[in-house]
Amino acid sequence: MTYQDAYDQLTTLVYEIENEQVTLDELPGKIRLATELITYCQERLRAVETEYQEVIERLPKR
Repeated sequence: MTYQDAYDQLTTLVYEIENEQVTLDELPGKIRLATELITYCQERLRAVETEYQEVIERLPKR
């Protein structure tokens, strides 16, 4: 799964929940999935940030 895929899924879930398109029986599963997607996105963002910092640190300093 890519970051964009996870973000798109999360956006859809939030829209469905906010617009009451999710039944009460579906809600716990949707919230669980949203939590997993948020965690995945946070981890990907941290990984990219770390990689970015490593690249910046390797650049010649002026």
